[in-house]
Order: sequence, then C-alpha cells, then structure tokens
Amino acid sequence: MNFWKVAFILALLAGLWLRFADPGLKPLHHDEGVNSYFLLNLADHNDYKYNPENYHGPTLYYFTLIFLKLFGERDLALRFWPALCGGASIALVWYLRRDIGVRGAAIAAFLIALSPGLVYFSRDFIHEMTFVFFALAIVVGIREYRRTKSFVWIAEASIAAGLLFATKETAIITVIVVVLAAVSAIVIDELRSRIRKRDLTFQAIVSQLQGFSRSLIISRDHLLAAALIFIAVNVIFYTSIFMNWRGILDAFAAVIMWSKRSGGEHVHAFDYYVGIIAKLELPLLLISLIAGVVIVWKGSRFALFLAAWAFGMALSYSLIPYKTPWLVLSILLPMALAAGAGMEMLLGSIRSMPLRTLVVVVLLGTVLLSGVMAWRVNFRSYDDNDNKEGYLMPVGKRLKLRPYIDGQYGYVYAQTDREILQLVDAVKNESGALGSGDGTTIYISSPAYWPLPWYLRSYNNAAFSGELPENFQSAVVQQLLIANEVQKDRIEGDAGWRRVTSSIMLRPGEKLLLYEREAR
Repeated sequence: MNFWKVAFILALLAGLWLRFADPGLKPLHHDEGVNSYFLLNLADHNDYKYNPENYHGPTLYYFTLIFLKLFGERDLALRFWPALCGGASIALVWYLRRDIGVRGAAIAAFLIALSPGLVYFSRDFIHEMTFVFFALAIVVGIREYRRTKSFVWIAEASIAAGLLFATKETAIITVIVVVLAAVSAIVIDELRSRIRKRDLTFQAIVSQLQGFSRSLIISRDHLLAAALIFIAVNVIFYTSIFMNWRGILDAFAAVIMWSKRSGGEHVHAFDYYVGIIAKLELPLLLISLIAGVVIVWKGSRFALFLAAWAFGMALSYSLIPYKTPWLVLSILLPMALAAGAGMEMLLGSIRSMPLRTLVVVVLLGTVLLSGVMAWRVNFRSYDDNDNKEGYLMPVGKRLKLRPYIDGQYGYVYAQTDREILQLVDAVKNESGALGSGDGTTIYISSPAYWPLPWYLRSYNNAAFSGELPENFQSAVVQQLLIANEVQKDRIEGDAGWRRVTSSIMLRPGEKLLLYEREAR
C-alpha cells in the first residue's frame, strides 16, 4: 500500500473522529431542538407530516429514527446520521480516484475531513450534511455509470437524486448548477483546445457537446427505471410512507415558497460566503485558487467540471440575499474536490523529486492548519456567537475587513450557549430535592426556550407556554418555573417563588432563570 492510499485512510479516520467525538459537547441549536420534536413525535406516535413552510424535507427524521431505535434518546442518536454522512462523503471521494488521481483523492479527503465548516455541521442534527452527501453521491453515480454502463450506478444516482429532493428544497439549485457545470466544462475544454490550435469555430463546440451528450445516453429501460426510482423515493418520503398523500402537493408548493424567500431575516451581503471561507477555510481557499489556475490551464474535463461546480454554487448562493452559514457546505465540498484534482496535476507536472517532496510537505502542513482550526471551532469555541476564531484575525481587524469585525461571519449562528446545560442540571437537582424526580411539574414561561424540550423530554409534566398567565400569582401551581430574565420582576413580586439560579444564557439576547415554588 503506497503513501497516498495510507494518507486517504488517515484522512477518513481523522474525519470520523472529528465528527463523532463527544457528540453531546455542543448544546443543541434551537433548530436541532425543533427537529428533535418532529423526530420524537415520529418515534412515539408514528406521526410526521411534511410542512412546506419550513423545516425542510423528511429524510433527516426517517434516517435518524433508525439510530434513535438503536441508541435510545441520546445526543449521539440525534447527531449520528449527519456525522455518518460527513464521514461517508470522505469515503465517496475514493470512487473519483480514476478522475482526480490517488494523490488528488487523498488531498481532497484531507481537505473535507479537516474543514472546520464540514466538521461543524456534521455535528448538528440539521439537514445540510445529508444534503451535501446526496449531491456528491449523484456525481459519483453518474460518473461510474458513464464508465461502466452498469444499471447499479444509474440506480444509485437515481436514489441519491430522489433523496436529495426529499431532503431540502434547494435541491433544484444544486441540480441546475451541476448540469451547467458539466456543460461549462465541455465548452471550456473545447475552447481551450481550439485556441491552442487556432481553430476556433462555433460548429466545432456544438459538435463536441453533441458527442458528449451521446456518450451519456442510457438505454430506454435504464432511463425509465431511473425515473421510476426517483419518483418512488420522493413519494415514499413526502407521503410519510403513504400516510399523508397531501405531502406530494406540499413538496411542489415548497419549491415555489422557498424561491420567494429572499427578504426578511438571514439577509447578508453578497460577500458573506466568501468572507466566511477566507476567515475560517483559508488553507482550502489558497489550495483551491492554485488548483484552479492549474485546472484552467491544463486540467481534465472532469477537473473543469469540479471547478465549475464549486464556482457555480458560490455564485448562486451569493446572489440570493437569504443566507445562512450552513449553506456554505455546498460550496466547500466541490472546492475540496477541485483542489485535490488540481494538486494531482501540479504534482504530476513536477519532475524533480526533492521539489515534489517539498510541495507535498508544504501542502500537508497547510492542510493540517485546517485540522487545528477545526478543533478550535468545534471543541473550544463551538458556542462563540461573536465568531472570534479565524485566520489572520489581528490583520483583518486592523484593516477593518467586514468578516473580521462582523460577528455574523462564521459557523456559530445564534448557537445555544453551553451555560444552558447548567440550567438542565439545576432542574435535575431541584426535582430530586423535591422528591418527585421525573414527575416534577415544570412551567416554562420564557417565549424563547428551544432546545429545552429535548433536554426536559423525560418530564411528562412540563408545560411550554411561552408566557406568564395574567393571573400569575394564583394560576401557576407548578413546582419549578423557567422564566425569561425580562419576566423576573413580575415573578419575584410573588413571595411564593425562590430563585434557584442566576441568569443563564440561552443564546444572544435571551437569558433564563430557574425558580422553585416554596411550600405554603
């Protein structure tokens, strides 16, 4: 086994460790809390219906349900499937080694494994890592089908495409970009060839496109089977396994609804994703830029496709005003693949062994910087909502560059503070002191409380009202009360309540307090 195969295995192992280590370290984001509510409803009551207005597709819940049954109601069960998709995305790169080389596959694997962003959202119970994994699976399936013409691979690509659309409404953006990237790769390759030959004709380019399309033509049987598989996958998931046929109509409605979602909250500048990548993925960015030059100059058609895929996703998501940091995953993954392909060609063009060794050492050292940043972001500053981590932070602040002075530029986005686990522990301690254990009645009056329903799921008498009743002093008889700090004066005006904790941060702008009702 040569050096690069060993490197690929090490990348896979490192990526798996970063994604699975201590899954409960970071408190659940409020989105994860909402997702856990749908999951538990599915697990306990077999009740799930796709909501086109929000929350994305159903695959996350059904796949996670498997691990909930295996591991029980634990943080590991919630986050196992996204972490598995993160690790599987690294493994899938091996199938592209014929196109990007074994060296390129190992480099791409390391860039994916150690990317702070790809690690961060592989450790969250949200849809994004599942989505990115299925997108890569489509590319791998189509590439292998073109090589082998085996129905197994067209079926794999069809299943992955069906799951992509059943995961998130933005699937249509990914598919359009991938198709345009493939066309762009052919056009650029043909233009480059004709320019060198000084034989540039439009007819030649059209002829080349036609030749490529003929090479992708599949048999009628394969095409029909692929279409049926795609439809079946979406029908199964959007109908909640044939329990909610309206889900099919809702799936179509969602595409229209999300296409209009460009205003309101989560609106950021055009450079938002570029800023995050420059700040937190600098090694990947630098390697990608070098690789991009190599690919444009002499890259294979597939390498051109990877570069166009990365560029297309970055441009598409940057043009849309609605932006959230987890969407950057759809940019990072093809960037890493293109970087691997470009580095393979660069190393292959260097004839001097000492110089090639030097490039490899510098390259691996640069990649390892990503590992350090991945550890810092995911195991130290995972709830730093000011996003103070990043490369060249002093320089960026001194130059007053927006990504370095705007706390929104980063992967931590309205993240639940680690202090919330102190509140959960305090509830457990007080319920034990009351002698009623999990039977303790709890009234949650704070309007902001996610992800507390997950952490308090064992308390059957927990009432998440989100407000204090008008006749508060006489109406509330619960033993414990979780209130928002803005409700403090009203609660402490009632002599029947004893404050148990000081203010505990839920997330920026939201602080909670725990009270115990004294015996009367």
